[in-house]
Amino acid sequence: MVAVCAAIVGGVVAALVLTTGASDSSARLPTTGEWAPLTHSRPKVPIIGGGIPVELEPLKERKDFGTTLVTLPGKHHYEITFINISDAGVINSFQWYPPLGVHVTRLLRSSRGHCTLTGLTGFGGNQFPGVVLYPNILCEGVDLEAPTCTCLGNGGSLSIAFTADAEVKAIAAAIKLRTATLAFDRIPGFLTAGTTPATTTGSG
Repeated sequence: MVAVCAAIVGGVVAALVLTTGASDSSARLPTTGEWAPLTHSRPKVPIIGGGIPVELEPLKERKDFGTTLVTLPGKHHYEITFINISDAGVINSFQWYPPLGVHVTRLLRSSRGHCTLTGLTGFGGNQFPGVVLYPNILCEGVDLEAPTCTCLGNGGSLSIAFTADAEVKAIAAAIKLRTATLAFDRIPGFLTAGTTPATTTGSG
């Protein structure tokens, strides 16, 4: 006959003893080797613009977009072009956060998909219901084609035009891929000798 006993004091297991037959001898279970307790450390989750970004590989610094910034006529009018340089596949949606200290005041247009000005709401209470913290641009249904090689940067593209309340420098902004249609075949990161570069179609 085998009996297992656990003494619990204040919610803490004090001892675990195995006894066999009528013997009075007892021994504690080992705590080393294959009996060692399992430990798990939670990864650090970055917070950008007040929200937790969703990534395909949270522990890997992803480079999914190439960007170009153009200044348009008018005070603080800009156009940013986003290019899919990701090894994930077709990018379906993403979110763009302006640099710290810059607020997007109006979204003028986008070349494809559905882009909206969004952020965290509800902080103004009943007096200021329109208060939006961390305004950013969310683009969905953009379906940016995958590049033939991440080294070429020839994936699908999207341009958005907007106004801001201060100067914008794209290099200081943050872009987060939200959803993607994963590629079946691995997208290479370099071309081998004798390879003819291919091109994608349908870029906006």
